[in-house]
Amino acid sequence: MSCYHCGIPAAFSNRAAARIGAPAWRQAFRCAICLVPLFCLAPASFLGAAPCVPPDSMKATLLHNPAASAFKDLGVWFADQKQYACAADAFATSIQMQPDQPDAGNVDFMFGLSLYLSGDPKGAVAALQEAERHGFRALKLHLILAAASDQLHWTGSAEAEWRAALAIDGESPEALLGLSNDLLLDNDYAAAIALLDNPVIAGQRTAAQSLNLGLAYAKSGKLEDAARVLRDGLNTSPDSLPLANELADALVELGRFPEAIAALDLAFAQHPTDQDTAVHYLQTLMAGSPEKAPELGRKLLAAFPQNWELLYLNGVLETKDGQLQQARAHLEQSQALHPDFALSHDALGFVLARLNDLAGARKQWETAIALGDNDPELQQNLAKVMRMLGETK
Repeated sequence: MSCYHCGIPAAFSNRAAARIGAPAWRQAFRCAICLVPLFCLAPASFLGAAPCVPPDSMKATLLHNPAASAFKDLGVWFADQKQYACAADAFATSIQMQPDQPDAGNVDFMFGLSLYLSGDPKGAVAALQEAERHGFRALKLHLILAAASDQLHWTGSAEAEWRAALAIDGESPEALLGLSNDLLLDNDYAAAIALLDNPVIAGQRTAAQSLNLGLAYAKSGKLEDAARVLRDGLNTSPDSLPLANELADALVELGRFPEAIAALDLAFAQHPTDQDTAVHYLQTLMAGSPEKAPELGRKLLAAFPQNWELLYLNGVLETKDGQLQQARAHLEQSQALHPDFALSHDALGFVLARLNDLAGARKQWETAIALGDNDPELQQNLAKVMRMLGETK
C-alpha cells in the first residue's frame, strides 16, 4: 500500500485567533474543485501539462483508457513524489469523471489531503467534509480537518474536529496538542488543564503538551503547579528550550532566582548558539545575581556581537559600573540595529546626561517618549535637562 494512503502530515498549524463560519458544503466543494486548474480539461491534457508529468508507465493508459481509476492511481503516484498540487489535479479529475465511484470517500480524502499539503486549507476542508459524507471514517480525517480549520482561523470548527479525533483516540498527541493550543488562545485555561493534566496521559506528555499545561497553570495564577509541570516536562525532555525558558519565567515569578538561573545555565550550555536563550539568561542573572551579570554579558556579547538586545543589556550594566563611554558605544550600536526600542533611548539619554551632553540627552529622551515610554522619572529627567538648557518643556 502506498504510504500516501495512510500518512498524516507530521506538523499541523495550531495557532488560530478568530471564529468564522464555514460556507455551505456543496458550494464550498464546487468552489474547491473550480480551483483545480485541470478540472475542466480533457483527461488526456495531463500528458501535456507541466510540471505535472505522469510516469511513462501510466501515459498509455491515461491516453487510451482515461478511466477515473487511472487518475486516482496517478494522484497517488504524484503524492508519493510529493507533488501535491499535481496530485490534487488528478484526484479532482477522477472525482469529476465518476463522482460515486466505489472508493469515493477515500478519493475525496486523498483529494482533500493533497489540497491541504499544497497550501489550500479551504479547499481541503470542503473535500474532507465530502469524504466524510461518502462514509470515510478515520482519525486522520479529523486531524487534518482540524489543522486546516486552524489555518483558516475557524477555531470553533477546529476544536470540534480535535474533539472528534480524541473520541476515536483519547491519547492522540496531535489532537491533544491542537486542542490545547486552541483552548489557550480562547483563554480557557481551566479546560486546557482538564485536558492535559490527566492521569491517563500524565506519564507520556510530549514536551509541547507539557509546555501548554505549564502555560495554562501560569495564566491561571497557579505558579507552583506551572513550575511542577514544566520541571517534569524538562526532566523528560531535557533538551527542550521552550520548557526551560518557560520554567525559568515561572520560577522568577515565584522569586526562586537561583533555580531559574540554574535552568537557563543548563539550557544555554546545551544550546550555546541560541541567542534568545542567551538574552533570557542574562536578563535573569541581572535580576537574581547582578554581581555575576557583567562577566556573562561580556561573554555573550563576544559570541553574538550583532545582537541588539545583548548590546543594550551590556550598555545598562556598563552604565551601572560607571563605564560611560563603553556604555554609550554599545547603546548606540544597539539603536543602529533596532532603533524603535524605547528603553535603549532612555538608557542612552541617561548616559549622555552623565557625560554632560545635555542636548543629546534631551533628544534621546524625547525619542523614548515618542516611542511610548511614559515613565514618570523619564519625564522628570527631560524637564530637568530642558531647564538646564534654558528651554521649557
